[in-house]
Amino acid sequence: MRKLLKHLISIIFAIIIVLLIQAFVLTGSVIKDDKMAPNLKQGDRVIVNKIKTTFNFLDNNDIIMYRNGKEIQFSRIIGKPGQSISFKNGSLYRDDRKVNEPYTKNSINNLSLRNLKDSESDIIPPNAYFVLNDNRENKNDSRTLGFVHQKDIIGNTSLRYYPFENFTVTFN
Repeated sequence: MRKLLKHLISIIFAIIIVLLIQAFVLTGSVIKDDKMAPNLKQGDRVIVNKIKTTFNFLDNNDIIMYRNGKEIQFSRIIGKPGQSISFKNGSLYRDDRKVNEPYTKNSINNLSLRNLKDSESDIIPPNAYFVLNDNRENKNDSRTLGFVHQKDIIGNTSLRYYPFENFTVTFN
């Protein structure tokens, strides 16, 4: 009986540790659509790192998982708080410097932050991020939703583990 109780306590501690890790450090997710194609495709399984979000270490080009109402979505950070973003002739300009985007499937011809929902200027407001899908034809990102607020970000995608032949550690 004592041996059984020891095993039961060990199992309970293991479950608690796993739940704490999932709540505060890492979580798994399945990609539900092709908005982030060609980098993440429908059915891919990923690990989302919550630590960068907790300590506000998110950076440009991170692929994040965030809440949009009751939906969970994935998009790439294009601009952080205090930065200006514009698209001219199909090229991204961040703080008036041209940025190479090898991860995109299509380009955007012209875009100004002033034209976004709830935007007041060409500068990204505090605690907000400008995000876009890698498949730019799918406009279900900051172009239609507005800025993603820091409180809605769950974490950044740091590892794709399935399909096994596409195992990837980062997506920058």
